[in-house]
Amino acid sequence: MNIQFQACGLILDVILIYFFLRHETVGLFSERIFRMSLVVNTICVILDIASIITIVSAVYLPAIVVTIVSKLYLVSLVGVAYLGFLYTSNDVRHLREDETLNRILKIVLGVEVFFVLALPIDFHHEGNIIYTYGFSTAVAYIFMAVFVLGAVLLTFTHSKYMNASRRNAIRAWMALEVLAAVLQNIFPQFQLIGFGSAVGLFVLYCELESPESYLDRVTGTFSYETLVLYLKQLFAEDRKFAGIVVCTEDSWKMDSEQENRILVEISEYLHSFSGAKLFRTFGNDFILIYDGKEAEKGLIESAINLDLIKARFQEPFDKGSMNVPAKFLYLPDPHIATDCDEYLEICRINKDEMTRDEMGRLLDEAAGSRIREQRRVRSEIVKALEEDRVEVHFQPIYSIEEQRFVSAEALARIIGSDGKLIMPGLFIPVAEEYGLIDQIGERVFEITCRTFREQNLREKGIKYVEVNLSVAQCENARLSDIYNKIMEREQVEPTSINLEITESSTLHYKNILLENMNALGRLGCSFSLDDFGTGESNLNYIVDMPVQIVKFDRTMVQDYFVNDRAKTVMRATVAMIKEIGLKIVAEGVETKEQLDAMEALGVDYIQGYYFSKPLQEKDFLKFIAARNMAA
Repeated sequence: MNIQFQACGLILDVILIYFFLRHETVGLFSERIFRMSLVVNTICVILDIASIITIVSAVYLPAIVVTIVSKLYLVSLVGVAYLGFLYTSNDVRHLREDETLNRILKIVLGVEVFFVLALPIDFHHEGNIIYTYGFSTAVAYIFMAVFVLGAVLLTFTHSKYMNASRRNAIRAWMALEVLAAVLQNIFPQFQLIGFGSAVGLFVLYCELESPESYLDRVTGTFSYETLVLYLKQLFAEDRKFAGIVVCTEDSWKMDSEQENRILVEISEYLHSFSGAKLFRTFGNDFILIYDGKEAEKGLIESAINLDLIKARFQEPFDKGSMNVPAKFLYLPDPHIATDCDEYLEICRINKDEMTRDEMGRLLDEAAGSRIREQRRVRSEIVKALEEDRVEVHFQPIYSIEEQRFVSAEALARIIGSDGKLIMPGLFIPVAEEYGLIDQIGERVFEITCRTFREQNLREKGIKYVEVNLSVAQCENARLSDIYNKIMEREQVEPTSINLEITESSTLHYKNILLENMNALGRLGCSFSLDDFGTGESNLNYIVDMPVQIVKFDRTMVQDYFVNDRAKTVMRATVAMIKEIGLKIVAEGVETKEQLDAMEALGVDYIQGYYFSKPLQEKDFLKFIAARNMAA
């Protein structure tokens, strides 16, 4: 009996099944289909061996037994090819979820089974050359070819949904099946089809489906990439699940060896909760996902486990030598998010927002609504930048010495898709969160420079315009070059520009800011220190930064009139700043009494609603023309 190749294929399948099952699996679609393919291919090889045995022993067995075994082998052969097509289409979600397509595939498979079982089959046995032929066999090979060809075509027609590794591994699998079938037909003494399919599955295992490929190398938990795949699947299936995010702080990090020891200890502890799947997420954070097949049970388990985990993190790790500060996010209901990306975004943003005093947060529908609103605003910002819907409004700044308006602050405004203004308090935090603030800042600077030149603002008494710089822009090493090119392109003198910087604890690269300021200062730009009185180290900024103007924040100005201590501090601050030789702008001045008080205090410039709110360009030009002419 010529079964050597089938025996090798069977051994290879058994080895693959052993290694595949000895590891925990996530339960992804591809894992399920690969597991089914392994099982079906093993059955196929066993039936192949059984069919050869029955054909060789046909003289001793009823004809019906030989026929049934051989036809079942042909059915399983097509089944392997069918699963290959399903595995390939798994990467294309709209195909995977297309009920009509799935129904057609099942009908096609059913038709194949019917004809293979119904049509006649013949047997050839001459020496070690043993095979089947006839209508039943022909139908099986035709359907097998259809599924194999379909799988290969998918890797080309839908290649954008698959990475190169997946495309190549699937093509190799299908190619090995085709090659084995072709060689077996040319050389019928070699029974290669089952062996070729087993080798193809081995390639797939090594390239894509080894459980270790889904694991984080340090901790042995599932990786962040696997988490993304798993969450996408959970949302696609609309399954209920609960999540616990363990957020470890950066302050506990130390040398890599000890850090790895602690990470392993943390992961092994968290892995002890058998009702959950454990993933390593952002940095050294972990997330436990309680799959909702038994929704209520998972919810109860996650709530109980959360208390246990919190208690464990009160104790030191690494044999009692190291405390690991941690905070916790609890997400009992996945419906706070609409998809995987939104779910992870909710986790990331809430982690970043947690203060030192917070031990954790329970994330409910409100958390999801807030993120969706941010994403809506982000979309509005992106569209506004693309469709040129960013505007600049100008708030006049009054010089007490000259008794006229000598400058203005340029303020970003965005026109929404509905034609209404989106105010800075809404879009600026979102732009900073999603890295869009640089683009807005550059667009505002371009518009400001163009307005200054085209409207001849200097001739109207406006000596310079103040433009805000965000923290992100200050940390951009190319800022001075970018702004210099904009000023050259718009033909604006750098002396017409005053750049406002804000003291911020989030500024990590102060040296880059200084380099930008010095470079722009050499060109002729001046600088203001904005929002003075709201930061933690403004005095250092006055000493260290080459600023010419200090702007008192509205809150500081308003406190002057209601708080005696604030009044004393502000008087001393004004005296100090004047002695250094800097100018002062008081923001938020709203009444004549406040204006008189600021003038008596020694403030140089006034900005606030007493004179004007921020105005659109045309209204600002009318305002300046009327007020400066009267002055």
